[in-house]
Amino acid sequence: MSRVAIVTQKTVVITGANAGIGFQATMHFARQGAKVIMACRSLDKASAAKAQIEQEIPNANLQIIRLDVSDLNSVQAFATEFIEQVGELDVLINNAGIVAIPLTRNEAGHEMQLATNYLGAFSLTGLLLPYFRKDATTRIVNVSSLAHRMGKLNIDNLNWEVSEYDQWKAYGNGKVAMMNHTLELNRRLQQSGSKTIALAAHPGFANTNIHQNSPALNKDNASAFSKWFHKKMEKFIPSAADAARPIILAADGESVQGGDYYGPGGFLEIGGKPAKAKINKVAKDTQLAKQLWTVSETMTGTRYLSES
Repeated sequence: MSRVAIVTQKTVVITGANAGIGFQATMHFARQGAKVIMACRSLDKASAAKAQIEQEIPNANLQIIRLDVSDLNSVQAFATEFIEQVGELDVLINNAGIVAIPLTRNEAGHEMQLATNYLGAFSLTGLLLPYFRKDATTRIVNVSSLAHRMGKLNIDNLNWEVSEYDQWKAYGNGKVAMMNHTLELNRRLQQSGSKTIALAAHPGFANTNIHQNSPALNKDNASAFSKWFHKKMEKFIPSAADAARPIILAADGESVQGGDYYGPGGFLEIGGKPAKAKINKVAKDTQLAKQLWTVSETMTGTRYLSES
């Protein structure tokens, strides 16, 4: 596929834009003069982040629209508001996520990590896809994780209704689902003749607020050894600004192509300059991808890019 570049004066939607990777990506595109839609669950936190960015970039073109990606009703409401108020899109960064939480389900009965880290993005992408600009190459960037490499896709147990729940396995499974979907999404976009491409990136390890929001990562809940280890390792964990670089490359780099996957190029992809990242073979399974797509349509009620 031909190489593409994103320039200024574009419209960018970033989920989870108020903190961490999403905040850094918002800063990047604001500096470039893009219109950034900050899709955030907490309006208070989004407003504080917006004010912080505007203090540094007075001419930033930012708009907040509430979005809780774990709630399909919220996803639909966001799409409706976006269509009415904005109506055209160049870049979608599906960034919002959670890590390793105890078993919780949303109102639809979906396991919360699957709902937040994958199903919400699947639905949001489908609802916004008709509104990507048709006269230029546009992008969908899905934020994955190193943990996708330990993930598995049991189509009959995506929602953790058969086996005993494991919060880390659930996290890895949700992320490999997102990665599998990304590659299938790009294939279907190509087959449809669309100018939109889909690709993914991961931040490696990042010193962000997600550590405080995840019980499994929160230092206050850790064992004595874990606290000691975290203290020793903390200085080596990249900042949010550094960790965001692979995601920004995927969203804004001139040489990226559909189906690419980027992460830090250093030791074990923990940190370092952005580079091509390793992909779990499960994510490359095209037969599994078709099954996942069908199940995802059923779980979300969102249907798009059907195979001919």
